[in-house]
Amino acid sequence: MKSAKILLLTAFAGVVAFSIVGCQSDQHAGMNHGSTMADVKPYPLTKCIVSDDAFDHGTPVVFVYQGQEIKLCCQDCRKDFDKDPTKYLTKLAASK
Repeated sequence: MKSAKILLLTAFAGVVAFSIVGCQSDQHAGMNHGSTMADVKPYPLTKCIVSDDAFDHGTPVVFVYQGQEIKLCCQDCRKDFDKDPTKYLTKLAASK
């Protein structure tokens, strides 16, 4: 019985911690609280903004950065994007 109470309290603590901290996933990085995916600007290109490669060699890495959907061809490009996002956002704006 004691172990059941500990398990229940541990689960409850996890739920409380998640509700306080909120979602920290990359899917919502840069989104304002109260924003929805409908508020996100769609990615306009058919290629990776970092490498200029087509999305034909696997599943693209998709995330939201400051209200803009970003699609990259791979995790290596994500590392490059994270080092200098302004460079790639400027490139994206120039492509429109």
